[in-house]
Amino acid sequence: MTRLRNWVAALATAGLLASGCGGGSEESSVTTIGVLSAALSNTAEASTYRVAVYSGTTLRLPAIGFESVTELDEERPLLVGEISSEREHFIIDLGALLEALLDDAGDIGFELWVDDEHIVFDTSNYQQFVDADPEIDLGPLAPGVFSIDLAAIGADSPELLAALVGSSAPDLSELALSLPTALKEIEQTSTNPQIFVGTTTYADLLEAQGADVEVFARSYAGGIALTQPRSVDALTEFYVDLFKGVDAEVVVELDERGLLRVLSTRVDLSGIYSNIFDDESLFPETTELERQQGKEQFADAYFVVEFRSVYESDIDLEVPLPPAATEDRTAEWREFLINAGFEG
Repeated sequence: MTRLRNWVAALATAGLLASGCGGGSEESSVTTIGVLSAALSNTAEASTYRVAVYSGTTLRLPAIGFESVTELDEERPLLVGEISSEREHFIIDLGALLEALLDDAGDIGFELWVDDEHIVFDTSNYQQFVDADPEIDLGPLAPGVFSIDLAAIGADSPELLAALVGSSAPDLSELALSLPTALKEIEQTSTNPQIFVGTTTYADLLEAQGADVEVFARSYAGGIALTQPRSVDALTEFYVDLFKGVDAEVVVELDERGLLRVLSTRVDLSGIYSNIFDDESLFPETTELERQQGKEQFADAYFVVEFRSVYESDIDLEVPLPPAATEDRTAEWREFLINAGFEG
């Protein structure tokens, strides 16, 4: 049972480091989806936009005495992105994500630029970790300004390429077209501003945002598999099934021009901590009694993830050029992703 508890604790940490619904009749939902689709049609034409993403996470695991609460702070975005047809630029503030785990997360983050050929990372901020512990191994995220050759990665494996670029901001035109059809229930709760509230499965929400569900699930699984002796394939399958079975609450707010202004989502993943004990492939060395005891212990787990994305669409925006990279880490990232369970 200790093995199970340790693994669940690792899964809890990986989950932190990894992202009231309207009802009504089926006919009214279909009509409202049509209204939302029409309202978002102009958004699909926006070629430039800025997005700020805020996140909040509440995780309580009484069985192992673990609790972590990160409030959604609209003064501190997790990510700020600037997107144009030429390139994308992101500033990621990991301190906003880790403040629930660390007493003083401080200034922890990195920048990256993405175009059709390369990703450029600036992880200079990570020098603080090296200064604090010269023996620390940050792997492919060691301090520096480096590039990754997307063409070389894609030639080796489309899956590796998807793992690298699949987490960047969703294409706004794709989101505007796919989000309304992903909602299985929806109602309009306000006309000024226009606000729509609905539900969908977490898997359908991820796909509407441009993510490949299996790649996303493998990213979760890979983070655990790097530190725990578990099958990446089995973990990936578990997460895919979980995401397909969990509902996501979605709130869409439009601006005065009818363009997407705010997308808020809330997903309750609490069931993950009892459901893992139903999957014998994850714990082949344990008995049925041990799995049942584990399931009972984590029956009161609570894990809710919230995101709020605020968009400024169709604006005059020039995405900055990346700094000159001092090294190429394509090979290191290829090895890292393969070790995390992605096929090379």
